[in-house]
Order: sequence, then C-alpha cells, then structure tokens
Amino acid sequence: MLGFVAVLLLTCLARGWCEKCNDLDGFWYNQLGSEIFLRHSSDGKLIGEYRSAVESFEHPDGKKHSIISGAAPYNSPGATFSFAVTWSNGSSTKAWTGQCLVCEDGKEMLLTSWLKRSQAYTCIDKWKSTMIGLDTFTRTEQLPGPRKPDKTIPSFPTGFAPTNTSGKPCDITGTWYNELGSEVILNQYANGIIVGEYRTAVERKKGSAGESHSKVYGISTPGNPNSTFAIMVVWRGGASVTGWVGQCHICGENKTEIIETTWLLRSKLEKCGDNWKSTMYGENSFTREEQKEGPRKHLGTHTPDRDGEDADPRASAKLTNEGLILWILSFWYAMFFF
Repeated sequence: MLGFVAVLLLTCLARGWCEKCNDLDGFWYNQLGSEIFLRHSSDGKLIGEYRSAVESFEHPDGKKHSIISGAAPYNSPGATFSFAVTWSNGSSTKAWTGQCLVCEDGKEMLLTSWLKRSQAYTCIDKWKSTMIGLDTFTRTEQLPGPRKPDKTIPSFPTGFAPTNTSGKPCDITGTWYNELGSEVILNQYANGIIVGEYRTAVERKKGSAGESHSKVYGISTPGNPNSTFAIMVVWRGGASVTGWVGQCHICGENKTEIIETTWLLRSKLEKCGDNWKSTMYGENSFTREEQKEGPRKHLGTHTPDRDGEDADPRASAKLTNEGLILWILSFWYAMFFF
C-alpha cells in the first residue's frame, strides 16, 4: 500500500498537480494592471468580475466593472478554459482562451490569448472589427490598477427569461450552420447569458471533439440585436477549448442573416515553454440555412463523420507513457523494499 502511495505522490509531483493550478477561483492580475475575480462552479461555469486597467477610447469599458462568463471543466487541474466580457451595451466583446500552468519560477500563471470584437455597422466592415493579443495573469499584482473593494461572490441577474428580441432580425437565438457543416443551437436570455449546443463537423484528430455534442456558454447584451457577443466550447474534458467573438449582420440583396465570427482554438500543454504552439486562429460564418452537410440534432448525429480516420496518436501515446512510468516506479519500489 505504501508503495502505491509513493508512486502516486511521485507522479503528482512530476506533473505539478499537487498544490498549484488546482482551481481558478480567486483574484488574478495581468501585465497591464487589470484584475479578474473568478468563481468556478461544479457544473463547469465560470463567473466573475473584470476590472480593466486600459481602454482603447474614453469609457468604452463602462464606468463599473464588467461581468465575466466562461467555461472550464470542474476538478480538472491544468485543463483549458475560456471566459468573456461584453462592454458598453455590446459595442465590444473580448474572449480569452487559456490554461493554468506552473512555470519555471514555480508560480501559477494563466497563459491566455484573446480576441476583441468591436461593433461593425456593415458586413464589409468586418475586416477592421477584431484585435488579437496575449495576457498573462498571476496571483500577485504586476502593475497598479482598479481593484475590487470586497470579496463578495459575483452573480448574474437571476432568471432565464427569453430576450425581447425573439423573432426579430439578428436575434441570435435559434439554430445556425457554418461553412464547414457544423451546427450550433443558441439560446440568449435576458440576463445576458447564452447557452446552447454545438455539433462540430470537423476535428483535428479522430475523437478530439468527444463522443457527443458539446455545451455552449456565452455572453451578450440582452435586447440589442446589434450587440457583439462571445460563445465558448470546451472539448473532451478540457483537452482543448474554442472561443468565438462575433456579431450578426444582415447582408446582401437577399437580406441574409449572417453571424460573422473569429475564433481561437487552444490546446492543452504540458509546459509553459510550449505556449507558442498552443493556439490556432480562424473565421466562421454562420447562417440560418445549411451550407454543408454535418451532424444534426434532429437526425440524432452529434459528432463528425469518422469513417476511415485514424485515432489521435497523442492520446494513446500519453496513456502508454504514463503506464510505463507507473510500472517502472512500482518495480523500483518492489526491488528495494520487499
């Protein structure tokens, strides 16, 4: 029994899971002086408050703190996560994708990439709508900035009443399809929260999208069909996460509703030095009409077509390596203590 405990302890220490990055709760500060306060619930939701130390123009972030909505697997140290903030009645929205890692100095760090979407007034103007960048959050302050005066737990307005934009042009509630064949079903509520389901038609490796559809979490400005917004999906228990920022437009002679989005896909890393290869960037356009075949809720299909695809070799290799390490440690213990 002692040998088994010793093996688990050594494995835990080797991964850095024993003490740090066990949870995301609490205060974090980035390199610009901004502060976030996070609460992580057992259903995988992140809520919190954001106090920005910088702004692109005078008062675009409002005069008070902003509400955070996000997603992260519960009780999964080191899993990827995403969270987002909407500012100034939906004039801009920022989404972060990231991971908590213990770096060389032994400190917890949230290594994140972000997209900031600003409101565009025509379909053509989307080219200038989006900024991209990096933030590193730590438990200790890096620069002065605005701070939360107390430790009360943030909460959203209660109730999940539908918005008053139901049925109006560019109400994002409903079913949408992108150019790859993926399906997203969104429900936008009066408290600003977006929830839904995502059925992806594509995946980088067989199985990386999981065994069923994925939950969608997001945030928007309720009652404003021109609001920018964000949605997030965590894949396969936090092995990767995608965060989209976007806005609905009515485009073309046919007055077609189109949700124009950009996204970041972050994959889980084992060490901070690999952060350079963690994130992919892309664009999606969602319409009410199907653009390409893919998995559909009404058909009972929930994952990409995997016929003829090879499984992700990294997943099996990781399991094999971990099993080998445990076997070696157990053998070593048996040789010296029995």
